[in-house]
Amino acid sequence: MAGFHEARRPAIPIRNVEQADLAAVLALNEHSVPAVNSLTAEKLEWFVGEAASFRVAVLSSSIAGFLICLPPEAPYGSPNFRWLIQRYEDFLYIDRIAIAPAFRRRGIASALYKDAVAEAGSRYRMLACEVNLRPRNRESLDFHDRLGFKPVGTHDHGSVIVQYMVRSIPPQAGEARARTSTRTGP
Repeated sequence: MAGFHEARRPAIPIRNVEQADLAAVLALNEHSVPAVNSLTAEKLEWFVGEAASFRVAVLSSSIAGFLICLPPEAPYGSPNFRWLIQRYEDFLYIDRIAIAPAFRRRGIASALYKDAVAEAGSRYRMLACEVNLRPRNRESLDFHDRLGFKPVGTHDHGSVIVQYMVRSIPPQAGEARARTSTRTGP
C-alpha cells in the first residue's frame, strides 16, 4: 500500500494491548499532550473495551508507541468522531497515536498504521482522523500527508482547531496481513 512501505527496516513487533501495558500507555499518552487529548485511567479502560483495534509496538521491552482505532458504531461522544460520523460511514476512526520520544523516526507510527490498514481492510473502506492545526502539529500533518490522507474539513473548538483527514483502504489490504504481518500476540 503506497505510503505505508518501510524499506529495509526490521519488523516492528506489534500486538494487542494487554492489561499490564495500560500504565505505560497512559504515561505515554499524557507525555504526548497536546498532540493527543489527556486521558484518565477509566477512559483508557473504556477504550480497551470499545476499540476496534488497540495495538502497541514493543521495542527493547518498552511500549514504544500505541494506536487506538474505533469502529463507527462506537458509543463515543467526541465531537471530532461525531463530525466524521455525520459525513462518512464504513470507516475506522484513528482516535490517537503516540510514539515515545526515544523511539521516534524509526518507522513505528507507519508500522502501526500499516497494521491498522491490514486489520481493517476487509471491514472498512477508509481511515479517518483529525490533526491539530492549533496548536499546530506539523509533524503529524506531514506524516498523514505522506501516507496519502486528504483534508476534508476543519473545526474550531476555541483553543484548538482540528483538520479532519481521510484515506481510502484498498479492498485487498485485509488480504495483505497474511503475507506481510508483523503482528505478534493474540
